[in-house]
Amino acid sequence: MASHTLEVGLRGTRNYVQGSQILARTAEIVARDHPGAVLASAKFTRITLLGVELVLGEGDAPSGGEEIGRGQLLAGDERLPVRWFEVPGPEAPRIEDVPGATSGLAPDGAGGGRADFAIAGSFESYLAAVIECVKALHAHRGERVSDIWFTALVGARLPVAPTYPTAGSLAVDLKIERMVEGRLQTLSVVETTGAGAPPAYQICFSCIIGD
Repeated sequence: MASHTLEVGLRGTRNYVQGSQILARTAEIVARDHPGAVLASAKFTRITLLGVELVLGEGDAPSGGEEIGRGQLLAGDERLPVRWFEVPGPEAPRIEDVPGATSGLAPDGAGGGRADFAIAGSFESYLAAVIECVKALHAHRGERVSDIWFTALVGARLPVAPTYPTAGSLAVDLKIERMVEGRLQTLSVVETTGAGAPPAYQICFSCIIGD
């Protein structure tokens, strides 16, 4: 088991560390020894405004911080489990926000839709664009929507190396939604177009629907 304190922060006015940051810093660390690895899945069970510790492999959890999520990367036939924990102590540092990466958002009226993107072609910029798109589609639902969170990736094969298209489009197809303890949980399929686009995968979000 190996652990790393991730360089994450509270971007802009957010009061939480973004999942895209956590996954991007994890990908950078994994890529040092496994440049051909892909992110297969990730699930976050809570948000945090503290620092984040990455634990690679199985084994005992670090003392102190609570687990906030876990995931799995694949390097050839090797499975690389990862877990993320809060780092007890002060809040993560405040960092500068970044401009949006999507345009032409077109909701389909059924919880999905599409948007174009223009990014740097890195793992982080791609993932941030996807989350931005799906979050915006949730916000455009007919009901009053708030507290929208990215919670999971399923069935993915997202390369940790910077091999993503710098421009293209995203199509989001809502497949499942259900209420769980007062929050709407959704599962959508994301399809990406553009040179070198990854295969389709599932993404999960959670939000509150107003009365």
